[in-house]
Amino acid sequence: MPALVAATGNQLLFLLRALPLLFLLTWPLLKLRNRRARVLLVGVLWSLFLFLQAGLEQYYLVARTPLGADLFGYGIEEIRTTAGGVGNVFGVADWAAWLLPLGVLWVMLAACTHRQPRGRQVWPWLLAGVASWFLPVAVGIGGLASEAQRDIATSKGAYLVADSLRLWRGESAQAIGSANAGSRTPDASHMAEPGYPFLRPESTPDALGPFFAPARDGRPPNIVVIIVEGLGRSFSGPDATLGSFTPFLDELAARSLYFDNFMANQGRTFGVLPSLFGSLPVAEKGFAAMGAKMPAHAGLFNVLRRQGYRSAFYSGTDSNFDNEHSYLQLQEVDEIVDLRNFGAGYQRNPFSDWGYPDRELVSRVLADSGRLQPPFVIGMQTISMHTSYRFPGQEAYRKLFEQRLETLRVPALLRPKYRANEDIYSAILYTDDQLRRYFDAVAGTSWYANTIFIVTGDHRLAELPQDTHIERYHVPLLVYSPLLRGPARIRGVSSHLDVTPSLLALLSHTYGLRRPKQVTWTSSGLDMSTEFRGGHDFPLKQTKTSVPDFVSGRWFLHDGKLHELQDGIRAAEVDDANLTAQVEQRLHRYLTANAVFVQRQALSPEGGSPKLAAFGDRASQAVVRAQPEIEALPAGLGLDAVKLERSAKGVEVIATFVNGDALDSSRFVPLAVLAGEDGQELGEAYGSAIQLRGRERREVLLTLPMRMPLPAQRRYFVSVLPSSPETGKPLGRGRYRIPFDAAGVTP
Repeated sequence: MPALVAATGNQLLFLLRALPLLFLLTWPLLKLRNRRARVLLVGVLWSLFLFLQAGLEQYYLVARTPLGADLFGYGIEEIRTTAGGVGNVFGVADWAAWLLPLGVLWVMLAACTHRQPRGRQVWPWLLAGVASWFLPVAVGIGGLASEAQRDIATSKGAYLVADSLRLWRGESAQAIGSANAGSRTPDASHMAEPGYPFLRPESTPDALGPFFAPARDGRPPNIVVIIVEGLGRSFSGPDATLGSFTPFLDELAARSLYFDNFMANQGRTFGVLPSLFGSLPVAEKGFAAMGAKMPAHAGLFNVLRRQGYRSAFYSGTDSNFDNEHSYLQLQEVDEIVDLRNFGAGYQRNPFSDWGYPDRELVSRVLADSGRLQPPFVIGMQTISMHTSYRFPGQEAYRKLFEQRLETLRVPALLRPKYRANEDIYSAILYTDDQLRRYFDAVAGTSWYANTIFIVTGDHRLAELPQDTHIERYHVPLLVYSPLLRGPARIRGVSSHLDVTPSLLALLSHTYGLRRPKQVTWTSSGLDMSTEFRGGHDFPLKQTKTSVPDFVSGRWFLHDGKLHELQDGIRAAEVDDANLTAQVEQRLHRYLTANAVFVQRQALSPEGGSPKLAAFGDRASQAVVRAQPEIEALPAGLGLDAVKLERSAKGVEVIATFVNGDALDSSRFVPLAVLAGEDGQELGEAYGSAIQLRGRERREVLLTLPMRMPLPAQRRYFVSVLPSSPETGKPLGRGRYRIPFDAAGVTP
């Protein structure tokens, strides 16, 4: 209800802001003598405004993210394709939401257009409209529980205008990265290669090597990279918060190196190829958006091509979207198969403008599998997990969706929420089934036993519920191969930027290939820790025009606010000005280097053909030296670790508090709070007031009682923090909304 009230108020506020412009455009029309023409033209003008509002709201309902300045990052044809996908999901309720305001408008016009407003009636509204521009973009959203609620409560028209003004004022990644506020030329004096800020000697460790056996035929392994549209960790894999709807990938994960805390570097598809295959900087609107100005560079495809690998990339849609085709050509991919040359005998998706559904894509890839000559590197990019989430044969997967709800034991009272997204979940099951078909088919080929398969998502689709902003980037990574010595669950934090450096290190050190002597990677390879930790600095860019978020070690910076990363890629906000300044400084250094690159439009003097060398001793030693870049123990009082266990009494909270300072901490009370999905507090537990000596850690046990009967919801959240004995307010870093499954708890 608070979100609905705030949403209504902010919509009316946007109307008030728009009044000066609307009145300015309307006033000449009111001077027309022909009453019918006057009514018609005024009605058309105001209807266009309502259509804009309704369209932006509809976009949010489908995409689950407000449309902002990223609108200007796409061409006309790309917008048409995207809009076509959104339009295909319109239902009766959606059209009613569009037509009802129009009906009210035209009734009001018919009733009052015989009267012309007087100046003294109009000027107060115009002044109020001008004054309203000095208010925040969204009013009254600070107290809302989640980012999703804050998005709902924000006028999408106001957001579009504000974000567009930000872009127009030049508040882009390049502008923020400028070291001198009064100059457009960044200060690169601190860089090792000022003209090439990302250029450095290759030293990526062979972190994957210990997990792999020697090649069975003496030849280096083939590489197959599968990019699954929209695949998010919250609905795929073990312990998925929404339950896993990818049964095949779950089976494959049990035989793979499975990365629990892996992240895409983009919130949409635009950046996945440069990140995954080139470990490249974000540029201004994504590397591929540079178009013909993309500089030649070393990447997975062209480095392997120089060593005898054949390459191909398959997509069921138009690879010109997001300029992927040009990027693949720059990477010297031998064969690019997409919408334009897919071949005869395949059925396009009649329910979507994107092209061929995933069943046809897999069939097309399999048609070439028999003639593949090792060694080869192949990319495959799916599309069916995208609006409109409709495809031929969907009814069978809707039935599988219902069966999956039973398998996951989703409570009956929660099933309507899942069924509201039935098309999405059935599309996930469909794509997962096509991946099963692909792996079953290639298992019988001669090259299968000597192949490494990589499966990841380009980003997490936003239409399904998400608790925090960072969840948009949380995707799985599976590294599967018959060459694996055994499976493993990896909990170190890594991203798409780490994949190509680690693959080339593996192929060089373990299988005898060569890799570039100098590289422009923007990360240092996969973190193979089986314990949760953060050891990388990397950007996250939600849209082409958004200011980057940033991960630095255990810390995540979003919209100027610092969060602590937790196992499972959850983020708890941290109120620590000094630590925030440290992370902002790291982001600033990255953006400065990025600005130099954008200005120079070059990554390396060697271009796409750097000198190649065998894996050296220096890189071999790096595997021992690799350490997180930000200290594990930050200054101040905070919660270092927390473990939740069920018990007959409720929830046992085992919390480890730590004092990172040399001096004694303030006295504090360990506090744990249990809440439901709706944010309602269900119980709390607290211990005695304590004080920690300098650098001391102390474990505290708290028991949260579970009230019976339990409310009708599946997930609960626990927050643990050090609190003031006097006021109860936080005294240091805590962790908030840690998910907890209460199934099995008894009174």
